[in-house]
Amino acid sequence: MFTNYPQDITSCLTPDAFINVLQTIKRNLTDKIITDPILNKAAHEYITAQTEFAKILTRNFTELSKYTIDSCTKKVFTVAETTSKTKAPKARAYSDEE
Repeated sequence: MFTNYPQDITSCLTPDAFINVLQTIKRNLTDKIITDPILNKAAHEYITAQTEFAKILTRNFTELSKYTIDSCTKKVFTVAETTSKTKAPKARAYSDEE
């Protein structure tokens, strides 16, 4: 069942790989359950549409997560401001002993 799966070892744990595995299982089950070729073709087209939709959702979630983490990181770990003349970091208003 998985011998003809075109995936290299470095990307076997990506969300797309899991989606492809589940949809391949669905296709194999429909091949065994639905014997009518017209209905089987319709089922395969439906599974293909599900696959594309699931990949779009995971891609959107991944991009949204990256954006959220990046924006939170920029707010929490801000870069030290520098003075325009010396390019040295500005003095802090508190000491390290606090």
